[in-house]
Amino acid sequence: MLKRHDLPVALLYNTANIRYATGVDVMAVWTAGTFARYCLVPAEGAPILFEYKGSIHVSQKVVRDVRPAYTWQYGGAAARDMAREWARSIRSALRELGLECECLAVDKVDAAGFLALQEEGIAITDVGAATVDAREVKTPEEVALFAINGGIGDAMLAAFEAAIRPGIREYELWAVLSDALLRRHGEGLFTRLVASGTNTNPWLTEAHDKVVMPGDLVGVDTDANGYEGYVIDVSRTFLCGDTPSPEQKEAYRVAYDCVMGMFDLVRPGMTFQEFADKAPRLPAAYAAQRYPTMVHQAGLEDEGPGIPYPDDDRGPRRIMPERELKENMVLCLECYAGKPGAPFGVKLEDQVLVTADGARLICTYPFEAKLLD
Repeated sequence: MLKRHDLPVALLYNTANIRYATGVDVMAVWTAGTFARYCLVPAEGAPILFEYKGSIHVSQKVVRDVRPAYTWQYGGAAARDMAREWARSIRSALRELGLECECLAVDKVDAAGFLALQEEGIAITDVGAATVDAREVKTPEEVALFAINGGIGDAMLAAFEAAIRPGIREYELWAVLSDALLRRHGEGLFTRLVASGTNTNPWLTEAHDKVVMPGDLVGVDTDANGYEGYVIDVSRTFLCGDTPSPEQKEAYRVAYDCVMGMFDLVRPGMTFQEFADKAPRLPAAYAAQRYPTMVHQAGLEDEGPGIPYPDDDRGPRRIMPERELKENMVLCLECYAGKPGAPFGVKLEDQVLVTADGARLICTYPFEAKLLD
């Protein structure tokens, strides 16, 4: 993809990009915000991984060329000089690769790093087009990892549902979800999206100390990095009790029909615009609090571009990507149904693999039958 986009060499700091290019992940949560490791990836040849110096021995098990990383983030007044030293080391490595005079494609860098590259005379451009295109269609190995993680996701949701009872707190349910993931060699949760009762409307209130009460809806979005880091992203809403209200059943049916309608649409070759135009519309009473996107992609992180609602005028205009669904893409189809001011809402999401015959579920955990009868 670097060659296809006419990019001779890339400098990657994004943790998922580094892992995709090298196969190595080191302390992903910490390194994601510290600029502690990076790699140079030429369009021809093997990558050079610049590793956090205490972890070089970890990466050397996988990558042939591992070198100590330069850092400056906590350098204070000395940070600019430290960043300049880093920029000179980047030029030296580019010289080794025979690419000293080429434009360097970068995914992210902080202000000190950007200025240091400018001062060193290294021309830079954005690498995003190549990394998105490279990671969009999954390899057979990635498809196999998603199959493993689908089973882990099902086990997480089973443990979560079994733990729902009056008196349990949201953060305790979140701990159950995490425990089920970690005991199956998953890596961690990247949000705390567990909510109950009034915390389910609007959506995106994260787990707190609210006590689950009889009759509450309890929503969860797994938002996990599973085995080998691949994302498990499924949402379910459960009922604490046996008898839902008609209003709860209505909201659940709205979200369910939306997700199922999108599932039935999925096929290779369909453009994002065509999908958005044909996907089910939420009833007017639920439109104001729609989820920000209908569909997003997933791999080593939540990926994009996604498919926005074509008529969504909330905030900045979402541009519809000029892309199409492809076989072996992984999509997350999601819907939130909650009327403004209502004491509950419903979040549902399925994660699917795009096959030649349509969508195939990655996680197969059932929906809440009590809310669908």
